[in-house]
Amino acid sequence: MQKKLLFLFLLCWQTVAAQTPVTSLSALQTAINNANPGDVIILANGTYTSTADISITKQGTAAQPITIKAQSPAGAIIAGTGGFNVASPAKYIIIQGFKFTHSASKTKTGAGTSYCRFTRNIFETPGDGENLTIAGSNHEVDYNTFQHKNAMGRFLAIRGSGSQIAESLWIHHNYFLDQQPQTGNGAETFQFGLSGYSMSSSNSIVEYNLFEQCAGENEMISVKASAVTIRYNTIRDCAAQFTLRHGNKCKVYGNYFVNTPGIRIFGDDHVIYSNHFESCNPAINIGNGDGEVADGSPLTCHDRPDRVLVAFNTLVNNTSNITQSGRTNGLGATYTNVAYNVIQGGSNAAQIAGPYTNPTWKGNIIYNTPNGAIPSGGYVTANPLVARDTTGTFHLQSGSPAIGAAITAYPDVLFDMDGQSRSVPLDAGADQVSTAPVTARILTPAMVGYNANTTPPVTQFVDITDNGGVITGQYPNTTKPSEDIPSLIDNDIASKYFRSGRTALWVQYKSSVPAAVTKYTLTSANDVPARDPKNWTLQGSNDTLTWTTLDSRSGETFATRGLTRTFTCSNSTVYRYYRLNISSNNGDTGTQLAEWELFAQQTTGGLMAATQNDMPVTVYPNPTTGIFKVKLDDKKRKSYRLIVLDAKGTQVAATLLPEDQTNREANFNLTAMPGGMYFIQVSDGLHQTTRSLFKY
Repeated sequence: MQKKLLFLFLLCWQTVAAQTPVTSLSALQTAINNANPGDVIILANGTYTSTADISITKQGTAAQPITIKAQSPAGAIIAGTGGFNVASPAKYIIIQGFKFTHSASKTKTGAGTSYCRFTRNIFETPGDGENLTIAGSNHEVDYNTFQHKNAMGRFLAIRGSGSQIAESLWIHHNYFLDQQPQTGNGAETFQFGLSGYSMSSSNSIVEYNLFEQCAGENEMISVKASAVTIRYNTIRDCAAQFTLRHGNKCKVYGNYFVNTPGIRIFGDDHVIYSNHFESCNPAINIGNGDGEVADGSPLTCHDRPDRVLVAFNTLVNNTSNITQSGRTNGLGATYTNVAYNVIQGGSNAAQIAGPYTNPTWKGNIIYNTPNGAIPSGGYVTANPLVARDTTGTFHLQSGSPAIGAAITAYPDVLFDMDGQSRSVPLDAGADQVSTAPVTARILTPAMVGYNANTTPPVTQFVDITDNGGVITGQYPNTTKPSEDIPSLIDNDIASKYFRSGRTALWVQYKSSVPAAVTKYTLTSANDVPARDPKNWTLQGSNDTLTWTTLDSRSGETFATRGLTRTFTCSNSTVYRYYRLNISSNNGDTGTQLAEWELFAQQTTGGLMAATQNDMPVTVYPNPTTGIFKVKLDDKKRKSYRLIVLDAKGTQVAATLLPEDQTNREANFNLTAMPGGMYFIQVSDGLHQTTRSLFKY
């Protein structure tokens, strides 16, 4: 039935939108001048040499944008001396699938434009100047490839109007590749703003972009605006640095820096956390100011960093880690808070050359490097037990002293480098050990740019014990009947499994979906005295005759009643049976557990792709005028991804219900979308349920 509805609505949609094929630039300009909301203008594949800009001032709507696209991705090439000039009052314009090889500084959006989108284009414009300039607000720049620049100017430049920087931009999944070094100033790869805009707030997001082999000048990414969020980007093999050059209150988190000069910080009240630095020189450079804007210094100065938080970052094998360079008559930095970073390797953990007034150093974990400028009391020396995973980045291993290191909340520290939510106690470094879906990772070229998959792989840990299966066990001298063993996988720590006595026991889980378990959790019961398991092995088998040991533990402790501890194991083999063998507890009165969970790593579209399964999902009101709720009547401790699709199968909204969210519902607003049928997909990574929704 849903397939029939989808087909009918596709037919209806295809009859509404007017498609205009054109085969010349003059015909393209005419079609643009005559365009109405919802029109799609398609330029045939070929190379077109422009002698003037292609002007766009038309307005679409949120529900019916005007789309100007190439016949196939990168199939229509715009060469010559003119590009797309999107000028006021243009709004809701989509420019898609072109390859721009015209002169630099010709494709742009101007002040007064809004809600325009550049997507799936290639920018390779020769000569001095910018490949793409964005002014106006609420624009989106996504899945574009910016490549092969050997001239002054930027791949992408963000501007504004008057003293106000462009606002509410979303710049994501772009690929910036191969910018050759220049001898002058003004060749950043990506410049967000100018000094004159720096005191205005942009409230924009720059995320999931990949920068490789970019070295236009000493600054690669230069932020000259306030309130910009830069997250989950990968900066790899670039000779220039990411600089917060002018402006205040920027958030920089979840980024991956590999073999670059890292990040340099000027300005006030920035939050730098959950970033991953490897083989950088330096990793984090806290700027030495030569002026103080708040006291009247010009906006062009190197504004003294004040009240900057540098916390929960992971720094591994960097030539130098946290630094501040010297400056003649420098003002240094004030009230910098450097806390709970994991620093492994390098010449020293910190080297400060300038004035450093009223700093806070707290909870940093250093290993295989001297403390340098970090005072005693601001660090501990310990092996953080970080190991490289399959993505190539360093994550915490079970038993790491970084796990639960911070028992005090940091209100600005909300996510880790995997995109997982953080909650107290916080793990030191960029990684928070979690079984929640992994929504960010170090990027590869296949994930970004004009030819990438629009739905990048999402990796998460799926609790296979939530998928049914059979649990059995052997537990001599128990005071509880055998029926209590299933309570180990019921997601309820109040229903404990208890064994008295000191002899060995085992519990065995037969999964209905064979999987390669790489992580598991044990939760201690709330009772006292403590009867925690201390010594055990985890084994896997496919026939219950031959068992392979996946993990072995001894002398473990849980310390707190009702505490869930996470353990990892190196395993790539799919098993149907998993067994937990708990040995004698060295004189303890027995073993007491509340929960045992087994997790397999799953990537969307992989071995354990979501299967159709009805979950307790309610969508209301249905029908709706636009505002509706999705509610899950499920108290299990796992995350869910909610995706709203229109009748064409295009994603129009999405959200994540994290595992620690007690209110299992999400709100959506489709008032700006056209009426018709929509579909809501709810997935826990292993199962997927679809509900239909009709909007008036």
